[in-house]
Amino acid sequence: MNYRTRIIAATLVLAAGTATVAGARDFDKTWPKEIKEKKAKILVYQPQLETFDDNRLTARSAVSVTMKDAAPVFGAVWFDARVEVDREDREVELKETKVTDVKFPTASPEGIAELRKVIEDEVPRWGDKLNYDELVALMTAVDQEKMTSEQLNNAPPEIIYAKVPSILVLIDGKPIAQDVPNSSVKRVINTPFFIVEQGSNWYLKGAETWYDSKDVLGPYEKSRNKPSKSVVDLADQMVAKPPADAPKPDKKVIPEVVVRTTPAELIQTEGDPDYEPVAGTTLLFVKDSDTNIIMDTGTQMHFILIAGRWYGSKTLEGPWKYVNGFDLPADFAKIPADSPLGEEVLASIPGTQAAREALLENQIPTTAEVDRKTATVTVTYDGEPQFKAIEGTQMSYAINTDKSVLLIANKYYCCDQGIWFESDNATGPWAVSTATPAGISSIPPEVPVYNVKYVQVYESTPDVVYVGYTPAYTGSYIYNGCVVYGTGYYYQPWYGAYYYPRPVTFGFNVHYSPYAGWGMSFGFSYGWFSMSFGGYGHPGYWGPGGYHAGYHHGYRHGFGAGYVAGSRNNPRVGHHGAGRDNLYKGRQDGIRNTAGRPSQQPAGGRGSAATRPSQQPAGGRGGAGARPSQQPNNVYSDKNGNVYRNQNGQWEQRGKDGWEKGGSQNRPSTNDLNRQYQSRERSQQRQQSYSRSQSRPSGRSGGGGRRR
Repeated sequence: MNYRTRIIAATLVLAAGTATVAGARDFDKTWPKEIKEKKAKILVYQPQLETFDDNRLTARSAVSVTMKDAAPVFGAVWFDARVEVDREDREVELKETKVTDVKFPTASPEGIAELRKVIEDEVPRWGDKLNYDELVALMTAVDQEKMTSEQLNNAPPEIIYAKVPSILVLIDGKPIAQDVPNSSVKRVINTPFFIVEQGSNWYLKGAETWYDSKDVLGPYEKSRNKPSKSVVDLADQMVAKPPADAPKPDKKVIPEVVVRTTPAELIQTEGDPDYEPVAGTTLLFVKDSDTNIIMDTGTQMHFILIAGRWYGSKTLEGPWKYVNGFDLPADFAKIPADSPLGEEVLASIPGTQAAREALLENQIPTTAEVDRKTATVTVTYDGEPQFKAIEGTQMSYAINTDKSVLLIANKYYCCDQGIWFESDNATGPWAVSTATPAGISSIPPEVPVYNVKYVQVYESTPDVVYVGYTPAYTGSYIYNGCVVYGTGYYYQPWYGAYYYPRPVTFGFNVHYSPYAGWGMSFGFSYGWFSMSFGGYGHPGYWGPGGYHAGYHHGYRHGFGAGYVAGSRNNPRVGHHGAGRDNLYKGRQDGIRNTAGRPSQQPAGGRGSAATRPSQQPAGGRGGAGARPSQQPNNVYSDKNGNVYRNQNGQWEQRGKDGWEKGGSQNRPSTNDLNRQYQSRERSQQRQQSYSRSQSRPSGRSGGGGRRR
């Protein structure tokens, strides 16, 4: 059985629309939906989730139908639909919705037939959108089978501790300097930092500070004299400019430079660490650091969170060892969600609400319709195509290209921005694949193309292919009860006439935010250095797939104030925004439709709602005749169509004579009903929390706010 067939998820054909980025919907006024027609008034309650199989879902909702001059009749409706998900716009769209069953346990056979007809007639008018946070929260009401990635590499990188403002400058292996055309300058191409050689000096550019050194690996010190005009002009061409409203760095603070050519992470504090108690626990956290540093007073152990992984040491200087999240001190799970550490830390503690929701999110695909006639890809190689065997399989992968190309059973497959292509030749021409390549599920994480196994082809027609990818494609993996970033393996880049980098895990202080996904920061000195994820005659430095472009407001004294620019053309792990940005929107060809992006193509394919404009008249939040009701959203159904409500904390079952306390002995357990009730409350909380996260200044690029 496909693992997704066991993922309990869903959405709702009855949804009245999507919350805007600016603010969440009022939960109490969103559900139930009310549809008034000549024959009847229908109330549709918030859905209960059943299955999510690839890009199709099933769900059920409690409904009440009040025919003219009659008492309301309660029951349940089941439906399925094809799903299009856009995490970037936090929108879920339902396509090809069908009612599969209707049950009204207390109605007569004649009445059931009439009620079913009313329900089925109204389905196309119920609306076709759902808020993303609603989906995630409702998924928590049902047990999930969570897919765990294979054995990832959790060995710590080199962890460097500094008490003064510092910047970690990463170079991907031995520095490779290439001549810049029409210039006397050589530039190091295997780094996102601007490092060039002219004469006998190496120059490193900060936001407003130049450094120089006699050796490419340092030590670097602030330049006494400004570099030549040719070097300055080159930097102006290659380094992105900050936004107009980016805060200015403190010119009085000149960070020290730490250069490394192997995986490393930099943690730092402003002088000696400043500890503060975590309310309700025996833990302390270091509040003057951009890294999550927690000390357990009972054992005097320090714990740091890097790329979703915990590492422990008696001192901040190390040595550090990997700590399984299940082995953390018990008080970690007691960290308040509204503490300075917040849900960013809780999402990396197994068993917490934030961790459970992160696991669920990691199983929701971003989807799209791909036009088979116009979508294409171009693959270039550094010389003749070279392939390397994947141990334990019959597959091999290309090593001298910036694309993910596989050779399987004498056929070539290329995975590009969440779409599979195939060809009889390594260089093409390429056509959109109508099925997921066989055997890709056996690719081990030691291989740099490991992430392509999380891109699927769901269905196809003569005109379109339905595709999708889960966040693992952009580097977010499920492991030991939480989500982690990157496989932890170091992948050897390609060096030839060109430099082709590979995905990285460490070196960018990658961190997770429940409402923004994976982002990166550089501690105190984040904005002090000009960076470019694009190249000059070579592919851009890949960096972390979870990188969110933009700038962040620093933590204080101007440390970290600044910007960093990113690229949208990362071919292996996608552009910035692991699990949040929609890769399909970045394509210039072939995308017919993805949630949040209306199709610009003529109607075609199945001739269904998936490929033709909606025929629903405008009006209301849920289509014609559907609008939020003033009734409480406290009615639920079980799998047999029986209906229950929560009245002042007590559960009642709907019978022939109205609401009855106690009800049938076969009703779901109180725990099951309470879990559904709590998931609905959580959907409101998630939407409100997301709105708050968007309105407050961010302490990091792509992440949540930072303690001050």
